[in-house]
Amino acid sequence: MPLVAIGLLGAGPAEMGLLSASGTAAFIVLGLLAGVIADRFPRRSVMIVVNLLSVVAIAAIPAAAALGALRMELLYAVEFVTGCCGVVGEVAFQSFLPRLVGRDRLLAGNALIRSIGSVTEIVGPSAAGVIIQILTAPVAIIFDAVGWAVTAALTFLIRVDEPPAPARAPGRRVWHDVLEGLRYVLGDPALRAIAAGGGTHNFFSNGALVALYILYANQVLGLGPIELGIAFSFGGPGALVGSILAPRYARWFGMRSTLVQMQLLTGVSRSLIPLAIFVPQPIVLVAAGELLLGVVRAIFNVNQVSLRQAMTPDHLQGRMTASIRFLMWSIVPVGALLGGFGGESIGLQATMTIAAIGTTLAAGWFLFVPASEK
Repeated sequence: MPLVAIGLLGAGPAEMGLLSASGTAAFIVLGLLAGVIADRFPRRSVMIVVNLLSVVAIAAIPAAAALGALRMELLYAVEFVTGCCGVVGEVAFQSFLPRLVGRDRLLAGNALIRSIGSVTEIVGPSAAGVIIQILTAPVAIIFDAVGWAVTAALTFLIRVDEPPAPARAPGRRVWHDVLEGLRYVLGDPALRAIAAGGGTHNFFSNGALVALYILYANQVLGLGPIELGIAFSFGGPGALVGSILAPRYARWFGMRSTLVQMQLLTGVSRSLIPLAIFVPQPIVLVAAGELLLGVVRAIFNVNQVSLRQAMTPDHLQGRMTASIRFLMWSIVPVGALLGGFGGESIGLQATMTIAAIGTTLAAGWFLFVPASEK
């Protein structure tokens, strides 16, 4: 999607910030409601529906390109629709997992899922770079639509008993359910610290930095689609190593230390991107950053997601997940827009550097996770 915007539509920093914000704006619009959906409807069915909607939305891009009607407004719309599907689908998935594997196997289950995902990350980016180079970005997006269709089919094959949602009390409204989830998250010290640290990380890393990443790598570092694909593919092996280490790491160092250490190393990995301009072969530092990022985010996310799932009763799983993701991700559009503004006003190099520093400082929030949490 970013390469379509840059290569075909000539998008600059402001447009790239708006494109990134369009996808993450879904957290503001549907972030909290997604939890109510996941707690009130069969979670497997919810995942199937949003996957199919993603297929339709993504297919609009190659169709528009073929008709000569491709515009930035369409990219914004597709990003928003797929963002909404992603928000609802991920909440349903994280809420579904404890029913599928059992609470006593959550850490192993999350680690295994992350391991399998990392294998695809090894092959996917490299293949994408070659496909984009040969077929152009709009045509390559067809593969993404096919992937979501396969996901829907595989999810349909899952067989697990899903108990009906508890009966809603007379006079209870949707906003009562939403507030119950928010109170649960904000009232718990561990969940509150995870939400604050995740929000700070996402503002700087997934907001400002990611919005400008492709543009910076392409225009400042001079990396093309194939080189970017190769660099990004290093995140897959890193994530595979991290997912293998994740269950053991928290036992070795404790949950609080694990989260703090991994966030600090996340900041290091993000700092390698603006530092890449100072070396003869910038792809080396970019690839090293992706490799390190894959390791540390896998360890971080497997442990923090497993902790959240294990401590939350089933009837609150959806709303807990939605509430904490809303608090962590609704700030991303603001970060993306400010990142785009910063790229226009103070330059890409300065904005990427500030974003990397802010990502590192997010580690301070995780010092407030109780040391007793395992």
